[in-house]
Amino acid sequence: MSILQGKIHSTLGPSTASIRILLINPNSTQLFTEELVPVLSKSIPSNVKIDFVTAPSAAPRSIDNSEDGRLSTSVCEEYLDVHNEGGREILQSYSSVIIACFSQHPLVDSFRKAGQGVKGRKAITIGILDAGVYSALALGGKLGIATTGEQWESLFDTAIETMGITKSRYAGTKGTGFDAISLHGEGPTSALLEASVNLVGRGAAVIVLGCGGMSAMREGLENSLNEKTQSWIPVIDGVQAAVDMAIGYARMGVSPTLQS
Repeated sequence: MSILQGKIHSTLGPSTASIRILLINPNSTQLFTEELVPVLSKSIPSNVKIDFVTAPSAAPRSIDNSEDGRLSTSVCEEYLDVHNEGGREILQSYSSVIIACFSQHPLVDSFRKAGQGVKGRKAITIGILDAGVYSALALGGKLGIATTGEQWESLFDTAIETMGITKSRYAGTKGTGFDAISLHGEGPTSALLEASVNLVGRGAAVIVLGCGGMSAMREGLENSLNEKTQSWIPVIDGVQAAVDMAIGYARMGVSPTLQS
């Protein structure tokens, strides 16, 4: 029996698709995962299939700090049998595995390490922080990250530094004061716009959404931000960026090395 039997609660695309992506929400709030389905359904090609998995109830409802990330990783490793047969099965069944948490989530490295023992073609593991930031850099100018709690500001500063990105390309991170659970409503929407305007004032030429739960807010924020600033400021969602990156890698036919 497949390790994912009964764990996939949503799927986009045909079973015959040549490009297969597993998207893992490493927190236990299934609503976050479900909200990604209509967002991604607008843009995926007909030869792409995405399976969605949500972490079980033992994982945090929202990942709000590094400790939540470590707990989430431990729960997901056991749930998906990452370092044993289950992990090998996943890595050989999919083109890419996406970890849909905007942080330096340890589950990304966990899957990459699991892949070191898999010979031949295997899934590329992509974190949405990396995907969002690299996509923003390709647009030129400085990027700014608009996120949830203010505690992420220093954590993302460190993450950007460890990625080798200098302050000449990074305007900083601004928290809204809301956590991922309370993103919906007029208050969070206004706070996200205010944070983005603040970052533009610091020189940001592109805004990256610093939470996977913000995916459905991307288009509305971009429209409001451009109206507010009277300029063109693109907004990048790391989840959509990761999916597009995964599709691109699959089309190129690349696979991570044994030393990934």
